[in-house]
Formats: sequence, C-alpha cells, structure tokens
Amino acid sequence: MALLDEVATSMVREVDRPSADAESEIQLLHRSDEQVYAATIDGRQIATFRYDVVDGRVIVLTTTVVPEFRGRGIAADLVADALDDIRERGLRITVRCPFVAAFIAENRQYADLIALERAGA
Repeated sequence: MALLDEVATSMVREVDRPSADAESEIQLLHRSDEQVYAATIDGRQIATFRYDVVDGRVIVLTTTVVPEFRGRGIAADLVADALDDIRERGLRITVRCPFVAAFIAENRQYADLIALERAGA
C-alpha cells in the first residue's frame, strides 16, 4: 500500500509549522479534501490520521505510522495536533480508532470533543 499521496498545494493546510532548530523537522498537514491529517518529513508522508464527516461530526477512523518511524511519539503528536485543529473548527468527534481512544483516555483535556452518540448512530 502506497503511503504517499499526491496533492495540489492549494488543497493542503499546515496544522503545525516546523521549528527552525531541527535539520529534518516533521511537518503536520491537514488535507481536508482527502479527510486526512498527515505527518511528513522531507516531503515523505510518515503518519496519517484518517477521518470521515457524518452529520457534522468527525468520525476518527485510523491512525497509522510507517513502521520505521514508530515508537518516536509521532502518532501522539499527530493526534494532538489534529484534535486541536478539530476543536478550533468547533467540531465534535466519534472515535473508532483504538489509538485515538487510548490517547484521549490518557489526555483527558480532549474528552470534551467526544460527541454524544445519537440513537441509531
């Protein structure tokens, strides 16, 4: 499965800007047309936070990290930045991704983003 997506520059929005003190900094982007937040390093996509939008709620589907970049906290940083962006946009979430569920359980400041499930939802 190819992890690299080709995207027009106008469709990409930076979520977090890299710091000037690192040689190769991770850049976090939101590509709303693809419903993905992505972490890239030197132009290579290394992690994703995929979602869907249903009835004004963000349904968090999966979080993935390329194997060689696992264990570095990249997924947690990506999730935190994605959730911060979702909060700024005034949206609520439904979590289907086990990693994000565990992240929120450990970082209760994001618990308010969880939408109450509706009957039949």
